[in-house]
Amino acid sequence: MFEFDVLGPLRASRDGVPVPLGAAMLRRLLAALLCTPGRPVAVAALIEALWGSTPPRSAHKTLQIYVLRLRRALGERDRVVHCAGGYAVTVLPPELDVLRFRELTAAGRAAGRTADLAKAGMLFERALGLWRGPAYADVGDVAMVADEARRLEEERLLTCEELAVVDLARGRHAELVTGLTEMAELHPYRERLHACLMLALSRAGRQAEALRVYQRTRTVLGEELGVEPGRLLRRVHEAILRDEATGPFAGEILGPETACADERAAYLEARSTVEETTGGTAGDDAGGDAEGDAEGDAEGDAEGRADAAWIGEGWIGNGRTGNGRTGEGRTGPATTVPCQLPPDITDFAGHRDTAESLRLWLTSADGHTAATPIVTLYGGAGTGKTTLAVHVAHRLRETFTDGLLYIDLRGTRPRPVDPAEALARFLIALGVDARAVPDEAEERGTLLRTVLADRRVLVVLDDAAGEEQVRPLLPGGAGCAVLVTSRRGVAGLSARSVRVGPLDPACAAELLGRIAGPVRVAARPTVAAEIVRLCGHLPLAIRIAGAKLALREHWRLDHLADRLRAERRRLDELALGDLSVRAGLAADYDSLGETTRRALRMLGLLDVPSFAAWMLAAALDVTVREAETYAELLVDAQLLSCEGSDGNGRFRYRLPELARLYARERAELEETAGERDRAVTRVLGALLALAETADSGLPEQRASVIRGAAPAGTPTPPPPGPWSVIRRPGSTASGRRFWWGWRRPAGSVWSRRPGNCRPARPATTPSAATTETGRPRTSWRCGRAHWAATSGARRC
Repeated sequence: MFEFDVLGPLRASRDGVPVPLGAAMLRRLLAALLCTPGRPVAVAALIEALWGSTPPRSAHKTLQIYVLRLRRALGERDRVVHCAGGYAVTVLPPELDVLRFRELTAAGRAAGRTADLAKAGMLFERALGLWRGPAYADVGDVAMVADEARRLEEERLLTCEELAVVDLARGRHAELVTGLTEMAELHPYRERLHACLMLALSRAGRQAEALRVYQRTRTVLGEELGVEPGRLLRRVHEAILRDEATGPFAGEILGPETACADERAAYLEARSTVEETTGGTAGDDAGGDAEGDAEGDAEGDAEGRADAAWIGEGWIGNGRTGNGRTGEGRTGPATTVPCQLPPDITDFAGHRDTAESLRLWLTSADGHTAATPIVTLYGGAGTGKTTLAVHVAHRLRETFTDGLLYIDLRGTRPRPVDPAEALARFLIALGVDARAVPDEAEERGTLLRTVLADRRVLVVLDDAAGEEQVRPLLPGGAGCAVLVTSRRGVAGLSARSVRVGPLDPACAAELLGRIAGPVRVAARPTVAAEIVRLCGHLPLAIRIAGAKLALREHWRLDHLADRLRAERRRLDELALGDLSVRAGLAADYDSLGETTRRALRMLGLLDVPSFAAWMLAAALDVTVREAETYAELLVDAQLLSCEGSDGNGRFRYRLPELARLYARERAELEETAGERDRAVTRVLGALLALAETADSGLPEQRASVIRGAAPAGTPTPPPPGPWSVIRRPGSTASGRRFWWGWRRPAGSVWSRRPGNCRPARPATTPSAATTETGRPRTSWRCGRAHWAATSGARRC
């Protein structure tokens, strides 16, 4: 069995025998891959990990060589696999010490929740015993690895605190003092750690020293950070002053996982006494009379609210069953209050109006309808749909008091989550015993709707593939609400649909400032505006750019702008850690059919701000109707946007800048040079023929004769209607059909005409002759063609 150890110097072994990794580059590569075990790391991120900000021109090829060498060193080709977006290392939890560490800490917390403190302490000690020194100690010079090492160090410190909490609960106060003192000196800003030390000293009879710890911590926080100690540290200090270090505040410092059963029982007893005094009861007993059910249920709700207050002091759950009863003999799933949302972000910017509208729509149930409010957010990769959904969901926590369910449905991944699996996760989170979860998906859906029937729960379904994946997961009552995110619009759900697009320039600059530093961005507003423009105003791209500036303080904004201006490297620059703009575009690209993918590749070659379907038809050599079909499929995939229609009712489309760069990449990789040249030739030939038509239709010749070997054509009398045909002298019916059109300035009409022409040679090939001014004819000809086309449009 393989073993990979990163909690200390990097090492790999097989069946106990060390695996020689040799060159430093192989160690860097393996460390970068192990930062996200089982998940792909973008090629751009691996290149940055190996060579930093100055990779060689042959970086992609050299990376492939290093991957091959790493596979040989490990002796298993499938250990490092190539997948969409990059490379991944395949490891099982027992094979990587980080995964074992996390499993042990999770098991320790679970034991703490059941008040099995001895087992919790043993598990935390085993987890910490896996550490041999700082994580990735010998490859910390790689930025990506250094970030992961900092995250792991934070996890280690948190586990140390949790172990201290468990030992405090077990009464091992004196034994903790030495270790906690050393850790507190190394980490002067960790208030929970200092609170544990103060509590240990106080319970060991050393109150004066505990008070000195507080004064020292307060001084450090005030002088170095300009803040006062937090609520937790202040409460511990006050309790020591009052000689109440074992008071009810201990539940908070011990945390929800390790609160001792004695304190819980004491609290319940005290609350029961208060209720008896006021004429209330502690709730309906499971074996109570039937006539007291209604009253017991109501009092059970009051009990739940009282327990919720205690939850604020550190308790989790109230032990109530789904029907409001307590004790044994429960008849339904336990009423837990799940909150599965990912963390909200502190630098949220933009989409504020949308966020407020979402809040109103999701809470719009007025009692006059039994329908569940459903809102779907759709938009392209990197537009911030998930961030917006999570931000709004966190703001609704007080409204949906019975829980916030969240699941990533992985709709843009090769293997989306099966609805039956998602239903099982939700049911278990809501308190249903795993053994009671039905086998059939339909029965699971029925049970979910039953469990949620009388609850206020918000369900967030992230990255949905479509309505067939979402529909089985919907609750049935008006008390719940559903927020769905998807790349494509989710139809057929009677839902409000909201398209999430790029940020406006002001919000984009604000987001960059929040991440990179407001002073830094405010000092160079013009450069900042250019950076967010080069990022396409996409939140993901801006977040990556801002994170690079924040991590590399020596970078000036001008330096990053220079790097982003290089179109062929821009997508490489917009990748950091597991964030990558290219990866999101690749997922959308892979979801398309082969012909639609080719349509996107052809559009990447044209480099036009907007276009009509005739131009795509020329590039693909198909009819306009076929080209419109492909364009609409790209709109559905959020890779194109429709700008409206022209005077003839035909749509015009825009290809976002970053999508165009990715499309050009794919064209250069998947299309031969000849195919690319022929596609551009067909489009330019149609444009030049269009210019001749426009010029010949003027009452007087406003442009010089367009010379050169490009298809200049002789127009034939146009048939009735908005379409006419141009044939080059000597052309036959076998000539290729082109569709073209031009656009006048704002407020003008459009004209489109198909034509049949066969270029004598590529229109992009410069002519050997020059104009009277000495300029090459090609550039002059194209410029005059554009002038003639726009001039001719004035008559249309």
